[in-house]
Amino acid sequence: MCGGAGLCAPTTRIAAASQRVDRISCGGATRRRVAPTIAKGPRYRFQNVGTGMIPIPLAIDPNYITILEYLRPPRPSAATLWWVLATILGAGLVFALFEIVSRYIRRSRQMKKSRDDFNQLTLVCQLAPEEVTLLRRLILVCGIRRPDRLFTSFELFNRCLEEQGPAASGPLSESDIARLRIIRNKVFFGERSRVPPIRSTHALRPNQWLHLRRMANGKVFMAPVIEAGDSGLLVATPRIKGQYMEVKPGERFEIYFWRDRDASYHFASEVIGQSGMHYLITIFKHVDDVERIQRRQYHRVETSIPVVAFPLPREELDRIGRNEPIIDTERPGLRGYVVDISGAGFAFVARAELKPNDLIYIDLPSEDEDSRIPVIGKILSVSRRGRTDEFIMHAEFAGLTTDAHEKIFRLIYSQARQEALPAV
Repeated sequence: MCGGAGLCAPTTRIAAASQRVDRISCGGATRRRVAPTIAKGPRYRFQNVGTGMIPIPLAIDPNYITILEYLRPPRPSAATLWWVLATILGAGLVFALFEIVSRYIRRSRQMKKSRDDFNQLTLVCQLAPEEVTLLRRLILVCGIRRPDRLFTSFELFNRCLEEQGPAASGPLSESDIARLRIIRNKVFFGERSRVPPIRSTHALRPNQWLHLRRMANGKVFMAPVIEAGDSGLLVATPRIKGQYMEVKPGERFEIYFWRDRDASYHFASEVIGQSGMHYLITIFKHVDDVERIQRRQYHRVETSIPVVAFPLPREELDRIGRNEPIIDTERPGLRGYVVDISGAGFAFVARAELKPNDLIYIDLPSEDEDSRIPVIGKILSVSRRGRTDEFIMHAEFAGLTTDAHEKIFRLIYSQARQEALPAV
């Protein structure tokens, strides 16, 4: 029975279905079982409505292909594709614009810092106003973006004089070049006023080289300062056999450094942690009681290095920075020995007497057997060595490049290890 007027329509296909009748004997009685076979057509589900189960056709045929068709996302329209493309291009444009602005800001800050350092260095070197004006003119005609480099690169200074002089049809006259050479010698080889001493590690500047002595095993490493930040002193992590050294928080180091024409400094600090990929940066705790010590006590080791010293007239300084040799090694030199060396200078013993403020050129050995370290020394004092006919001359390094300075410190440590002396 239908149990309702409108519920019999979906059952017409069921009524047309064939029936299979099985007769089963059970205790003399006969039972008939009917197995309906549903014809092909839409699928049904049964719902209990009122008096019985009513078959209701399903909306879809729940097979694999039909499910995939309904799960497949709709095909986007052309307008949607254009909006997606416009969003991607807009995001890339915004990122590029942000990168350009950030680079411009960083470059502007670096330029401002370079100009401030230039002004400070002119005061340290005690340059007259007309000398500063001439230096600014040299910076302008050479197109130097960072003017403080004139005070740190002897090769750059010489190259600018060579390219802007009358010999190269430059805008500077011969008298300007002569005056600039006097300023150059005053900057790199003249006496400078002492800079204020460092009391705290907050005053350390970037690229200041530090000598880190690990208190656990006494090993010494070299590393430059990256920044004296609020969180701590950021130092580039030293490398051991091509791998960055891993240190633990709380590990203590004795740290030494020195400044040109100032003094040596020492302080002890502990590691806060390491940051950056592969431990690129090591952070030390700030120290406010940095000890200032005499420069002669700073990493000075006794040596016996045979060298040949060549007196260097001021006129030959113009060769530095060119491709031609600095000095003529064919001429006779002063044979002697470097009896001690430090990060600031060396002591040279020879049988000829030089005068204070004289310049000498020597080649120091390097850890690399195929290369030498060319250095210029300025004689500070001369004295007779006992009752012998030898003179001992104390000199300081002048016009050293960063690479040469690092090689000298490596030479100091290698000499200290050979003599079984502490490197600090």
